[in-house]
Amino acid sequence: MAKATFVLPRVLEPATGPIRRLEVEAATLREAVDALLSELPQLRVHLFDESRQLRRHVLCFVDGQGSSLAENEVITDGTEITFLQAVSGGSA
Repeated sequence: MAKATFVLPRVLEPATGPIRRLEVEAATLREAVDALLSELPQLRVHLFDESRQLRRHVLCFVDGQGSSLAENEVITDGTEITFLQAVSGGSA
């Protein structure tokens, strides 16, 4: 099992509270996400749709590289996983 760290943006604060980083142990990226959702189940509706796919406005980066989470990617100690949500506003 590897230790991976999730970096959670402030925009997710309603679901994460003050947590900005969360370390989990897992062998694959999918297992790491499952561990994250086990710790913070309220994140599920913010990150994933009903078919368990990333929502259109959510991006996932694994060690700085974009990931669709579709593959069963093996992770290593020190892997950093970041979720970013698109933020848009009205007109000026």
